[in-house]
Amino acid sequence: MNLARETFDYLYDVTRPLIFELTEKDPGTAHDWFVGFSQFLHFTGLEKFVLDNKSNQRNSGFKISNAAGLNKNGNIPPTFLKHLGFDRVVVGTVTGDSYEGNPRPNIERYPETESLVNWLGLPGIGAEKVAQQLNIYGNYGVPLTINLMSTPGKEGDAILRDLEKTILALRDVYDVDRWELNISCPNTHTKNGEIDARKEYKKQLGDMIGMVSFCSHDDQDLYLKVSPDLTESDIESIISVSSKFIDGFTATNTTTHHNKKYIPKSPGKGGGSGDAVYEDALRVQRLFHEKIKGTNLKLIAVGGISSVERLKERMSLGAEEVQIFTPLIFSGPRLLREFRNYK
Repeated sequence: MNLARETFDYLYDVTRPLIFELTEKDPGTAHDWFVGFSQFLHFTGLEKFVLDNKSNQRNSGFKISNAAGLNKNGNIPPTFLKHLGFDRVVVGTVTGDSYEGNPRPNIERYPETESLVNWLGLPGIGAEKVAQQLNIYGNYGVPLTINLMSTPGKEGDAILRDLEKTILALRDVYDVDRWELNISCPNTHTKNGEIDARKEYKKQLGDMIGMVSFCSHDDQDLYLKVSPDLTESDIESIISVSSKFIDGFTATNTTTHHNKKYIPKSPGKGGGSGDAVYEDALRVQRLFHEKIKGTNLKLIAVGGISSVERLKERMSLGAEEVQIFTPLIFSGPRLLREFRNYK
């Protein structure tokens, strides 16, 4: 079992340069291949044999999940991600209606700094089809988080109705025990057609939280996924509006601060992830940690956690869970084994 996984990790490392070269013009193609490969292993019954290993049985004292975006429509079988090394699977961002998002290519990859910029714009197949997809897998033995936001372009009461549609479609799907309200994606359209609706969502935050809480089951938690671009005043405002009604915060999403150190040639749009977001994510997590001390609110760390050292740093700032996406692309799935072996 361990030998099969070590071989899998080695093959990823060996083939990564070729994959990057073949998908340079459209990095999203590499993700399409990964989704297809995961389905092949799942439906041939090979995923446990190839992926499972002793480190998956270790109790590390914290939980690891994928970050939103890796499994947008639930097309990656939850059991595949479980055997890869995740304790929890995040699906989404899911919107009530289907949405095409922005034309491809909509990702820029920077291997030299292990960073990405994406401007996908929340594409997806819609909540009802996501539920149908997840139900195909049956009992997969790993808890699910649904990362959700309204379909881009909606405003006012239509936003709330859209969130309601998503929750009603997915609340009874097997092992969905957490919602993650995505108020921080920088790639969605405002009511005026501009990109970056985060300020508009913030104004309606209380109503959105109320809708999610009202429609979800009592045993389903609610977290807010926050931006790395927040000021201290922004953070205080979000905590003030939400703290009595949620269970925690996921810090953070991608950043619109395109530091030339990590993004030498910016596309002029989109959210930076990987190393490009780490410093801002760390700053925002630190502020949230300071301001929720003495409460029951929890923290999930995400954003550029690409080493055990960074894992330790984020855990020291109150995180009980971590999420991984972009570092997995550059470091490969062996990173999950390294994290699970950390004590």
